Amino acid sequence: MTQYSVLRLLAAGFVDYLGAGLFLAFSAVYFTQSVGLTAGQVGLGLGVAGCLALVLATPLGRVADRVGVRRTLVVLHLVRAVGTASYVMVGEWWGFLAAVTAVTVADQAIAALTQAFVAELADGERRGKVLAAYRTIANLGISVGGPLGGLITAQDGAFQLVLLANAGAYVLVALVLATIPQPPVRRERAARGTAAVRDRRLLALASLDTVLQLWLPVLNLGFPLWLAGGGHIPRAWIGPLYAVDTVLCVLLQLPAARLVGTVAAARRGQVAGGVLLSVSCLVFWAAPYAAQAAVALFTLAVVLLALGELLTVPAAWTLSYAIAPDDRRAEYLAAFGMGRSFGRYVLGPVLVTALLQSAGGLAWAVLAALFALAAAATPLAARHVATASEQVRS
Repeated sequence: MTQYSVLRLLAAGFVDYLGAGLFLAFSAVYFTQSVGLTAGQVGLGLGVAGCLALVLATPLGRVADRVGVRRTLVVLHLVRAVGTASYVMVGEWWGFLAAVTAVTVADQAIAALTQAFVAELADGERRGKVLAAYRTIANLGISVGGPLGGLITAQDGAFQLVLLANAGAYVLVALVLATIPQPPVRRERAARGTAAVRDRRLLALASLDTVLQLWLPVLNLGFPLWLAGGGHIPRAWIGPLYAVDTVLCVLLQLPAARLVGTVAAARRGQVAGGVLLSVSCLVFWAAPYAAQAAVALFTLAVVLLALGELLTVPAAWTLSYAIAPDDRRAEYLAAFGMGRSFGRYVLGPVLVTALLQSAGGLAWAVLAALFALAAAATPLAARHVATASEQVRS
């Protein structure tokens, strides 16, 4: 595949996350204030949709292996567009559930299948670099789309306009992806079995990745709740500290991906990243009690969290590529991605909020221990992972 194909994928990624950023800026407000749902109804709908997305992830991966990853991505982006546009017509919970399920199932599948598509556009260590560039572009898209969506929706009657713009962005992404050449599909082998969910290497690594992906709910829920609840520093610091994480991810994602481009380096990166995440939790725990140094410690904790994220995310890419056979790549990556989604969007929010409510500051000790255990278990779980070229195809 040509560099031009990679550039088109990156362009599609920017449009994708620009559109997502527009919607994220006001989604909760729209569903509760404009549609009239309660916060509980919104949470229940998102939970049901998330569970269905997890169940359907691996079957959709098998479909992609059979009919082609690019074709599947195009269809899923169109499904997102239809689901997002239908939010305009939602008037009660069942309609919301249908729309949010379509969007969520497509969202979760697209994340893993994009990784599989990158494997068709690039070889070896270059795959991690392309994914790192894609993630950097995604952060930029959200960084632009979020504030832009907030500004637009400050105007009366602008909610529907932004929703339709978001849906239009997904249609544009589908059109761009459709112009990228589709590699040959190995239908005769992709149709067989459910090898991914029976592969112990994948299950072990995906389980550890589930724990390491708790960095996201720590950033989105644990950190702001802890800072706001302590009363030691102004809540206004939450925004700037979020910006620290975003800036670090934009600047350092590509260099970090280069550090973990081989299997051996990915093992080390997973361990180092887990340790950094563990230490960041301990610093979060100490920050509110540090009087004049509280802001400095919160900043240090966010920096450590970002560095842990920057290592563990691309390390997981490398390890998941290494265990995925070429003829079942989308299935394997989709199954691996189930752990990522479960940690970020199902287990994480419940665990982090429940721990903070019930244990207070000790919640950070529990989270630190979980990250440390995942780091310590990585060498054992990854000891049989070889490069893709060394694997025995079955």
